[in-house]
Amino acid sequence: MNTTRTPTTTAKPFDIEAIKAYLRVTSEDENAVISAMGSTAPQEIEGYCDLALLAQTITTTSEGWGADRIPLPVGPVASDTVATVAVIEADGTATPITEGYWLEGGRYPVLHFTSTIGGRLRITYAAGYGADHMALPADLSLAISDQAARYFDARGNDDTPQGLTMAAARICARYRRVKA
Repeated sequence: MNTTRTPTTTAKPFDIEAIKAYLRVTSEDENAVISAMGSTAPQEIEGYCDLALLAQTITTTSEGWGADRIPLPVGPVASDTVATVAVIEADGTATPITEGYWLEGGRYPVLHFTSTIGGRLRITYAAGYGADHMALPADLSLAISDQAARYFDARGNDDTPQGLTMAAARICARYRRVKA
């Protein structure tokens, strides 16, 4: 699958004051650095969990040969979300499919077809918890703060372990899909 994400909000998926409190930083001197690290942490969490933290439009292409259901790569998806589906023809043009499918929302969304469909598909749908950081589950906000704190504390230290912190990884494990 080839997947692109297009944000539909300009809000940041973190609260700089919450990260500063987590870091025990009270001055405004480090705001630019903390904001940069606060912007990077959610990206790592989204990539690790295949999540859309804030509202995004997800466009993915998939081989649909013989498929009656296609697990979609990014969630969560609201239960009332409508997907658009098109068959990508050999010449690159797209022919919309207007019926014969439905989207099962939730953390792990699935596109179901009422009959088996073949061909390369372009699927577009909305995903994310909401328009701003207030819509995020509290544990994911904590994971963002913990990851941003790792970046802040490890500035210039090449010996710091890469990847998610242990706390962020434990939180993210609750949201991550087991991949076959």
